[in-house]
Amino acid sequence: MTMPVMDGTATIQALRRINPTVKIIAASGLNANGGLASGGGIKYFLTKPYTAETLLTTIRNTLDDAGVVDATSLVAMPNNHKDS
Repeated sequence: MTMPVMDGTATIQALRRINPTVKIIAASGLNANGGLASGGGIKYFLTKPYTAETLLTTIRNTLDDAGVVDATSLVAMPNNHKDS
């Protein structure tokens, strides 16, 4: 996995330093990168191109594995009220 500033392995390591229990879904256009992801402790790997259904199913499975029943609490909602 390659990205402009750091590769996928370095990104995974950085995320794990910030939060050791972070759940990561890796994605790549190269099927061979699935081995790199699994070696980094990544449970879910998507090969591009993937469908919206596949992505949503993978997200749901990841949340289920983490014991998240209601994911609405994970979404940052904008503050729509004005301060007086």
